[in-house]
Amino acid sequence: MATNPMQRKARNSFLLGMLLMLIILGAVIAFLILQLTNMKREEQELEASYVTVYTLNRNVESGEEVTEADFTITQVTNDTAPTDYLTPSDLGSSMMAKISMTTGTVLSREMIYIDETVTGNDVRKQEYNMFILPSDLITGDYVDIRLQLPSGVDYIVVAKKRVEIPKIAGVDSTDTISIELSEDEINMLSNAIVDAYKINGARLYVNKYTEPGLQEASTPTYPVNYEVLELINGNPNILEEARTALWNRYNATDSSGVQTQASQRTDVIDATINADQEQSRTNLETNMEESIQDSITTRQEYLEGLSVQATTTTNTTNTTE
Repeated sequence: MATNPMQRKARNSFLLGMLLMLIILGAVIAFLILQLTNMKREEQELEASYVTVYTLNRNVESGEEVTEADFTITQVTNDTAPTDYLTPSDLGSSMMAKISMTTGTVLSREMIYIDETVTGNDVRKQEYNMFILPSDLITGDYVDIRLQLPSGVDYIVVAKKRVEIPKIAGVDSTDTISIELSEDEINMLSNAIVDAYKINGARLYVNKYTEPGLQEASTPTYPVNYEVLELINGNPNILEEARTALWNRYNATDSSGVQTQASQRTDVIDATINADQEQSRTNLETNMEESIQDSITTRQEYLEGLSVQATTTTNTTNTTE
């Protein structure tokens, strides 16, 4: 059936309008797809620019021990994170701050000393009350234990040990410290204590590290006597590596072939002790007895302090009820 021009014109206008609408709709859909694509790309780029780091949740002093409880997992932008920021794989069994840091610091491997070694089976916590202590010594300090002879000769017996000061009735002990030592170190320090007790004017003293996080441990220089060396060498509780190191140190020679530590032992320490054996024996007995008595007194004060604390707690509870 023939259509009149008006109908054709209306139909063509309708078709043209539909086509135009489809074109506009397609453009809008394409624009939205492009926007969504850009947004996703920006989100991915934004996610890629962030890294997961550890930050401190408290202030930490140089040389202070830190644990995972002191860390908070945080997201920071990649450009603000240090290039060597800590990751879970970096964490070790023993961690120490190399420098002083404040809360919120993003941690890096340059800031934390990480020791991944497991504590040896022969390590024990030892308590001593015969050392001369620095007036400002506190728990957490790192120290060397040194033996000084009246002649001025000064030996490092054990190096870089973390100190704990026991509390007696809630107050830090004035003369007792605890340190963790391996079996060979226990033997060496025991030998040094006997030497210090035998020699008039000798002293065992504690020497603090000023920046323990940055300073390497000193190399022990104290020459044990041959009997103790033999004891250490035959002790199955002492690691082979430690036995070998001590044996090599004792038998090391200088450029002329003289055994340096062995000769130090014979010519300096033993010679001083042997110069007056009777006096040395008396000194040893007296000093040992004083040390034992001091330990008994400290232990008694500690137990009395616990008793007072328990009584105070009980009284406070009864009053509250």
